[in-house]
Amino acid sequence: MVRGLVAPLLFFLLFVSGCATKVKFEGKYKVKCPRYAYVKVRYCPTKYAYSNLFQHLSKIKVVNPGNGKSIKIAVRYNRNVKGLCIPKRYKRFLGNIYRGKVYVLRCGENNVRSCPSVIRGYASWYGKRFHGRKTASGIRFNSYGLYAAHRYLPFGTILEVKNLKNGRKVRVMVIDRGPYVKGRHLDLSYGAAKKLGMIGDGVIPFEAKVIRCGY
Repeated sequence: MVRGLVAPLLFFLLFVSGCATKVKFEGKYKVKCPRYAYVKVRYCPTKYAYSNLFQHLSKIKVVNPGNGKSIKIAVRYNRNVKGLCIPKRYKRFLGNIYRGKVYVLRCGENNVRSCPSVIRGYASWYGKRFHGRKTASGIRFNSYGLYAAHRYLPFGTILEVKNLKNGRKVRVMVIDRGPYVKGRHLDLSYGAAKKLGMIGDGVIPFEAKVIRCGY
């Protein structure tokens, strides 16, 4: 009798093991954050470095292969900047425009390289009092837009948020940090809160699917 149970038991263990592995891989969305990249480096009359290749506020090392000189600098994401644009004050040290290797020392502001597939908790909203102010990502907050604040998810992350009280859904982009009130896990713009029908409630239970992790 025991011998007859061995094969089914092994099948069950293999099935469970396979499912566990599958869930583990499906439960994460990777951030687009290369260890290094070959890019065209140019200079801009700006205070900060910008690029369309790296997560917002990543720390990078820029090396000029011609003279071996390098700098370490934080870079801000800008989809309109192709390659890498660094402040022109570095031109005297690094040299003329060139194509070189750029190393990523830190991915984004906190080195988060993946997102969970789903997050759950309680969401609140913030609105007109913060309208027009710069967010942690550098984007000016539009209370009527579809935005969100989260404590650690990479900026640019797209979430599909579901109000578990009424079933309404909305897609938002993470552009800010917070909320920092105990027991709250997501802060939504007024525009997003209105679409979810949560203005009167103030705080609602939510479930959010990650559509895109970071920029």
